[in-house]
Amino acid sequence: MAPQVRWFGWVILLAVSAMMQGGEQARAQTLNEGWNVLEGKFKGGPEGLARGFTKGAKVDPNDKTHLEAIDLLAKVHTYGVYLRKLEMKPNEIAKEFDTFATLVDKDIARDPQGMQAFAELFRDRVRVHALEVLQFPKALPIHKLHNARVLAKVAKLGQPELADTLIAVLKDPQQNDGVRYYMLQGLATLMPQLPPPLQAKCAGALVEFLEQKKGPGQNATPEEIEGFHVFRRAAVRALAKVRTPAIDDKVRPALVLAQFAGNDARIQPPPRIDERVEAAIGLARMHSPKDKQYQADYAAGQIAKCLGALAQEAESERANKEIRTHPWKILAARLEEALADLKKNNDKNNYVVQIVDRGTQLLHKIINGAQINANEQTWWSSPQSDPPSKELFQGSADSAIKPGQPSEPEK
Repeated sequence: MAPQVRWFGWVILLAVSAMMQGGEQARAQTLNEGWNVLEGKFKGGPEGLARGFTKGAKVDPNDKTHLEAIDLLAKVHTYGVYLRKLEMKPNEIAKEFDTFATLVDKDIARDPQGMQAFAELFRDRVRVHALEVLQFPKALPIHKLHNARVLAKVAKLGQPELADTLIAVLKDPQQNDGVRYYMLQGLATLMPQLPPPLQAKCAGALVEFLEQKKGPGQNATPEEIEGFHVFRRAAVRALAKVRTPAIDDKVRPALVLAQFAGNDARIQPPPRIDERVEAAIGLARMHSPKDKQYQADYAAGQIAKCLGALAQEAESERANKEIRTHPWKILAARLEEALADLKKNNDKNNYVVQIVDRGTQLLHKIINGAQINANEQTWWSSPQSDPPSKELFQGSADSAIKPGQPSEPEK
């Protein structure tokens, strides 16, 4: 079975019914009223207005009827799966999400400037109402999972306030890992759009999450193990959007990424190659001229270790055409783009330039499906590829990477 399919099944199995018991009485009453009440409020004038806005009609933020129509539209997309009991109808929740995704990806994207007023009001009401369902005790895990996906999708429309919502849900001990997975996706989308203080707050939450998240138990099924790696990869990918090596002495995004890229023994279970590549991409794009302690050559050294592992695994699968566990060409192309940024920001550092130039040649071979000889595979793990610096942050011994055992090969 494909990894993506196994992961989705794992998300559903992991979803648990014990959720947050809090919430305002008004919200509970709204969700208890039933679909007929919500539909009755929406039908007629409000629905016509809302559908017009999705097609480009102008929104007046001072018109209460406009605001009410947008609020009801947001409730239809968030409350609807619970109130209509769509879990009883095969594929209906998936269809409902597709409808919402089309609104965000196509209708609003068609004219971002012209749709700005609608998008700003709609995304905020979606944020509020999706969170209400996530915190509603009577909603089933599948209803919560849908609203988690909705929050991740609406992150495409921006809004700094959404970051606080995503972090709150991520930290909520009553939420399941399926919901948290989509919070991580939303953070990855939102991170580049955030102002520095809020981005630093998100970085702190992600570092804390990755440092505290435990892996599956000894008796975990292959699906659970697969799911955990995909789940953790989402957290690494979100953290990789941060460009500041260190927020403070305790929150150092670059160090966490270097640990994953360099396969540090402290990362358990050991990171898979796709996790390591995501970390290497983020590490390559770290840039902070004012941070005099951050040593880019040491970061490049951990990227080098990742390149060696990537070469070995990609070449092994190239020789066995029946096995494909990762999209090697896509991973290589994304890493190549990141290496270009690394070189651009450190073009005076001879070691960094050497790693980038040699790494780019290696990645070209992976992209073109060319054979990678044994010497090229092993060079990256030899002392010849070691960086001049001995730690990521000068004078900080705990920022040195201690290589561990590679992750178990996928089956």
